[in-house]
Amino acid sequence: MRRALTTVAIAGLALAGACGRKVDIDEVPVGSQVQVTREDGALVEGRLIARSHDVVRVDVGPTTRAVQRREIADFRMKGGSASATLAAAARFREVTIPETTKLAIRLDTPVSSATSSEETPIRGEIVDPVVVDGVTAIPSGAAVSGVVTGARSSGKVKGRANLELRFDQLTAHGESHPLNARFARTAPSTRTSDAEKIAIPAVGGAIVGAIIGGNKGAAIGAAAGGGAGTAVVLTSAGPDVTLEEGTVLSLSAGRLIVVRAPLR
Repeated sequence: MRRALTTVAIAGLALAGACGRKVDIDEVPVGSQVQVTREDGALVEGRLIARSHDVVRVDVGPTTRAVQRREIADFRMKGGSASATLAAAARFREVTIPETTKLAIRLDTPVSSATSSEETPIRGEIVDPVVVDGVTAIPSGAAVSGVVTGARSSGKVKGRANLELRFDQLTAHGESHPLNARFARTAPSTRTSDAEKIAIPAVGGAIVGAIIGGNKGAAIGAAAGGGAGTAVVLTSAGPDVTLEEGTVLSLSAGRLIVVRAPLR
């Protein structure tokens, strides 16, 4: 028993000393923090959760990354100072950005429910950098683009104005990534202020109807009077939704993004 414990202890010390240095994949305990460098230069860091003859699986936080063994150029345990002993082949770090990550987007394109239409192109840029585990995954100034997906102006019949946008592309570190960042806003209701503008109540309509056509006219006039109030509400155009150039929107990314952040 003592010999077995000694063997385990020695193995543990050997693995601990291997932190930051290349090791045999099959000797590293599942659950260890590891660095996997692919032949294309991508560095994948996280917790080793499984391995097979063909694939190594690493938990990188928001998701699990599967790396084919044939694509691995370097494999090592991650220590506290591992960042100083990265594999020579590592050129960029693969960083996973959760779909719920907030993006501060400054509009470069002014849009309005009164003047924009569906499929109108829109552009913007990231205001605040997105940092994950100390790595700048998305730098400030990164470009985003998309389209207007809905634009309804305030009108007599259409009701309140509405504007909808979707940013579907992000360019970071020279590479494009799909987005699904959406914005939607409906203009506030003007029902209260419109109601205050109604000057002729139903009884007024009845009086007008009586003058026009007697008793029958009075009945029609009463309905018209009530309807006239409704008509006034509908024909009072409310405000439009307008976003000027330079407006900053805080939107969720809408989908998981994997970016390549340069290491050197």
